[in-house]
Amino acid sequence: MILNCCSNLMRVYGQSVANKLVPPDIVSDDTSGDVSVQELENATLTCKATGHPPPKITWRREDHEPILLKKPSSRDFDKVESFVGSSMPLWRVDRRQMGAFLCIASNDVPPAVSKRITLNVNFAPTVKVPNQLLGAPLGTDVKLKCYVEAYPNTINYWIKNRGEMLLDGPKYTIREEKTSYKVSMWLTIRQFSKSDIGTYNCVSTNSLGKSEGTLRLYEIKLNSYSEDFSNQISVAGGKYSGAFCDIMSNFTAANFVQKLILKDISYIF
Repeated sequence: MILNCCSNLMRVYGQSVANKLVPPDIVSDDTSGDVSVQELENATLTCKATGHPPPKITWRREDHEPILLKKPSSRDFDKVESFVGSSMPLWRVDRRQMGAFLCIASNDVPPAVSKRITLNVNFAPTVKVPNQLLGAPLGTDVKLKCYVEAYPNTINYWIKNRGEMLLDGPKYTIREEKTSYKVSMWLTIRQFSKSDIGTYNCVSTNSLGKSEGTLRLYEIKLNSYSEDFSNQISVAGGKYSGAFCDIMSNFTAANFVQKLILKDISYIF
């Protein structure tokens, strides 16, 4: 009788232990820290958690952007809002996958827990130049622009005619804007003169390599262009008086006419 009673008590105790609800807890030793990988290599983000019932692991990007995933045999990415599983494989990693991911462990026993894991994708700089040939009238301010993609961080600078590095000051204004692995570079040349005509290079370098873009700057003869433009207006639109052309900076041969603004025009009909 006593044996049966003890046996029943142990069975009840065992069931209560087995049915005990335990909130999730991430196991740091079995979970990835921040991961760095070369572009086009494979990577795996891992997250392990304990709890009862066993927690579900969900991955999301911290910036709320879709997760980019692809299969080993595919070159195209699938965009998903989340990924479920303790290990998230990333095949032939692309720079666009770089960022912070949240590993979220939940099992309906509050609170859910999460860990932040950053994926860094390393690659040498690439430089893009939107306008390689620029023209401007003398006396105007001219803005040159380059776009850089690279990781880790780069050192960026401008040179003229393969000479010394240009410095920020009264003649030049140098500005950068960085977002993730992308950098926009601007060089503004004050009071454009004949001595500013030439070739400019935007240069970007990091521990993995170096790249540069080339821009050529030339003078636009204002008088000949404005006279031609005035003749076109008089033929197309009748008579006018008091016409004035205001020339904007950042000229290219293709869009020069589009950047002429007529002011104070009074038509006579």
